[in-house]
Amino acid sequence: MSLTIAMNNALTGLKVNQNALAVTSSNLANINNANYSRKVLLQETQVIAGVGAGVTADTIRRNVNTLIQRDFREETTTLASIQTESNYLNRIQQMFGSVANKNSVGDLIDKFNASLETLGSSPEISANYFTSVNNGTILAQRIRDMADTVQAERMRADAEIKQAVDDIEQQLVIIAEINGTIPGQTALGLPTGDLEDKRDQAIDKLAEYMDIQYFVTDKNQVNVLTKTGHTLISGSFQADLSFRQTTLITADESYPAVLDGIHLNAGTTPSAANDITSSITSGKLGALFKARDTILPSMTNQLDQMSAALRDQVNRAHNRGANTPMGLGTGALDPATMLGSRSFPNTAQAMTIGSDVNMVLLDSTGAMVGGMGTITAGATTPAAVQTAINTFLGANGTAGFDADGRLEIKLNSNVRLAFKDTGAATNAGDSVIQYDADGDTVNENYNGFSNFFGLNDFFVTPQLSTTVPAVAGQGSQTGISSGLVVRQDMIDTPSNISRGSLSGTPPNYALGPGNNDVALQLASVFEQNYTFNGVSNGPDVTSTTISGYAGVMLSYSATVAQSAENSLSFQSSLAGDLQIKMQNESGVNMDEELANMVVFQNAYNAAARVIQITGEMLDTVIELA
Repeated sequence: MSLTIAMNNALTGLKVNQNALAVTSSNLANINNANYSRKVLLQETQVIAGVGAGVTADTIRRNVNTLIQRDFREETTTLASIQTESNYLNRIQQMFGSVANKNSVGDLIDKFNASLETLGSSPEISANYFTSVNNGTILAQRIRDMADTVQAERMRADAEIKQAVDDIEQQLVIIAEINGTIPGQTALGLPTGDLEDKRDQAIDKLAEYMDIQYFVTDKNQVNVLTKTGHTLISGSFQADLSFRQTTLITADESYPAVLDGIHLNAGTTPSAANDITSSITSGKLGALFKARDTILPSMTNQLDQMSAALRDQVNRAHNRGANTPMGLGTGALDPATMLGSRSFPNTAQAMTIGSDVNMVLLDSTGAMVGGMGTITAGATTPAAVQTAINTFLGANGTAGFDADGRLEIKLNSNVRLAFKDTGAATNAGDSVIQYDADGDTVNENYNGFSNFFGLNDFFVTPQLSTTVPAVAGQGSQTGISSGLVVRQDMIDTPSNISRGSLSGTPPNYALGPGNNDVALQLASVFEQNYTFNGVSNGPDVTSTTISGYAGVMLSYSATVAQSAENSLSFQSSLAGDLQIKMQNESGVNMDEELANMVVFQNAYNAAARVIQITGEMLDTVIELA
């Protein structure tokens, strides 16, 4: 009987050590597999009827420290978020250019300013007109390029969100399938360690995209939820995530009005009720939404503010000039000599002119043609102003409103029209116009008669959703940086740029050949400080020059990008340390496995030797019988 027990004990040892060698060989085969966790064959003493009956080893355990693993996944989520945000911030920083290389938008503003100063000092040189208009055109183009780059980055983020959602769906499928397989494998006594490794790999990938929480059930299934508790995986059930990618994004499109979010189990009816975007605050996905809906729109806001200041201040000075284009004809199909930028939906709406506005006609030499006309200060309407101009022009031209409600003036080919405000010197002579442009029933103040109508603008800013330009106080200002342009007739004929205003004593005015006061005022625009509003996720309210604000934007962007780089360096180090700790526990150590292999081999040989000896003893017993 004892010999039989010895034989059975040896057989169990043989089997167990054979299985241990198989596990060890699998560990060694996966020594370079970062997603593999070391397997350990758990051995237990086998007892039958109170008597030792060898050894058993039915369970293969993974050597994983779940606490470190959980910490690693949390830090991986943060790392992916910082890394994604840093990538977008760095690309924005590149968009601004470098001060050292003199290619930033601030440098282009300074270059435009310098050309206006040169024009002011030498208005008789025709090349100075071309240079000023050309530098203004280059500046506007650069601002438009920056604005377009911001929207392109938003489209990139939107596309990456779609890719992330598709990848998340794939990982959820893997987790759900493995959850459904493991209970059956366990019931059959089959090892599940490799399946758990594959499931862990999917959970690790999921943690890169979004902040999650999870727990293991008594069936060895992993249930996964969002940080705020929305179920993504429950057993073998997989939630459905959906997202609609947008093929074109403009500055006035935002989430959730136009742009889509992440919807959970929405089917064919995505709605605010199944939108879980707000619960995804970290990971790559959270950073992509932050870039698309917060960081990049902040950049648009800053560019729009700078563009509005550039447009309004340059246009105010330029509209004081008398160097308006010569008439192009008064035919019905002829283009207007002077076409306003401001649109009047109701030309009978009340407005007030703060001081008289004088009108004169000039010939090609700048000499006055005929007498002076006056638009009298006081309460009036756009229609009444149009009538007053028409009456003054007589046979020399016509004034009316185009289909968009803009004041247009057509002149005979031998005259040009000039306005002269008689406002206070403290307001640079501009008349103050009171008018409710934004429809809030409260009148706003606008400086300069011609400037208010936009009759001699230098820069125009078409709106995104209409052909009518946005002007100070009217029209959507969102996205104007993507449409900032120099007025086309000045690009075609640079001499149309204003360089001087009417001089003389009413009613005798003229535009002298050496008059350069407007050109000098244009240059001085860039020396004055203006108030720029604070921007969410951008610079605080600041008072500076237009070029200075370009520097503020560049500085803020550089500071934020550097801060993200510093955070990325720290987080990479932290996540790396946790990964090393996790791999030290779950990874395969070649020396350890080879040592174990020698032990299991010797144990196997010993068990085989016991069987051999026991067999010989049994043969002897049989012979003695």
